Amino acid sequence: MTLTARLVLTSSVWVLLALIIAGSVLVWLFRDHIERRFDSALAEQLAELVAASDAGSDGRVVLAWQPFDPRFNRPRSGWYWQVAQDGDVVASSDSLWRTRLEIDSTVSGARHSRALPGPGGQALRAIVQNVTLPRSDSSFEYAVAGPVSDVERDVNRFIAQIAITLAVLAAGLLTAVIVQVRYGLRPLGELRDALAGIRAGQTDRLPEEFPAEVKPMVEELNALLERNASMLARARAQAADLAHVLKNPLTVIKNESRGLADRRGEILREQVAVMTGAIDHHLSRARAAGRSRSLGTSTRVTDVLGDLKFSLERIHHDRALQIRVENGEVCVFLGDAEDLEEMVGNLMDNACKWAREVVIVTTHTQGDRLAVVVEDDGPGVPTDEYDVVLSRGGRLDESIPGTGIGLAIVDDLARTCGGRIELSESPLGGLRATLSLPRAE
Repeated sequence: MTLTARLVLTSSVWVLLALIIAGSVLVWLFRDHIERRFDSALAEQLAELVAASDAGSDGRVVLAWQPFDPRFNRPRSGWYWQVAQDGDVVASSDSLWRTRLEIDSTVSGARHSRALPGPGGQALRAIVQNVTLPRSDSSFEYAVAGPVSDVERDVNRFIAQIAITLAVLAAGLLTAVIVQVRYGLRPLGELRDALAGIRAGQTDRLPEEFPAEVKPMVEELNALLERNASMLARARAQAADLAHVLKNPLTVIKNESRGLADRRGEILREQVAVMTGAIDHHLSRARAAGRSRSLGTSTRVTDVLGDLKFSLERIHHDRALQIRVENGEVCVFLGDAEDLEEMVGNLMDNACKWAREVVIVTTHTQGDRLAVVVEDDGPGVPTDEYDVVLSRGGRLDESIPGTGIGLAIVDDLARTCGGRIELSESPLGGLRATLSLPRAE
């Protein structure tokens, strides 16, 4: 689960829980308010009924008037009143219609509310009070009742309204949570994009414009990138120094061996060539391994091809070779320029050595890959010998100068950089070498 999903989920749970609790409290408060108002209305009717009562000469209650509310006049309306004396109903509303309110017990003194069953099993809420009238020795039980359904109707309406209100509020709050989380986590997305830009070779360090909470991590990452670049530069310098230290003595030995015309001189020159090739091979792999781990490096292929074309035309000027570079689209190599120059340079140099008249170099992209195709019109290589020429020291013709490790170096460098080399027959008649490499944006 993503960090955004976790924050949104936990915030949503708390928001919904808070709204449910708030809604429940509001409904409870509203119900209590409605019940109090309902009891107050019943109490007013009871007070009016008591005010209209008097005791007759026979001790029975006499009503000077009846409550004016017309609901007490409609049969089974749900609104009822009655007056009882010694358990007998002495007066009642027309709405009771030959029935009576069944009150289980009486409580002397202050009025009180209670639930009662009404006619037909209707649920009622009643106010009951025992009153002693002047000129009467006995007390009268006054009861005024109304339907509980009126309370429930008002409460249900309120529940529907509060549910709609809280639903809209919940939608607004959840939207605000999503926006807040996405806005709050935006710096992490920007950091991810910046790291992707470094990995893609678009830049070599992270920008500094980040919030204070993220900035320490950005500074640490930049420090790590700088340290990595420094270590790689030191390793590259040490590799170059080692190559210089080894190659100079080997050059001296090679030159001195030319003075030996016998078999010993030939053996010495062969071994010097082998050692030189081995040094070139392993130092190239070491330099490529170091550079392949560096971030933020990218190289325009056209720039490297232009330099190589210029150099090789000068080297092979006596053969009048045509070196054509055809760039179908802009290609950017995700790696170091020296690696690309060494790989393509070996392929082009090998093609120039074997070509009769023309060498063609083309480039194109394939998704997240780029391809550099080098082909010549030379004699070519038999299909079953492709593995031989890609192996270190593999040479099919000893008459052509070289150590036999050029294509092997290309193969090693391509694998180290995340690419590969494929050999095939060219339509020109010679060898076609296709170098597939990772492409930068």
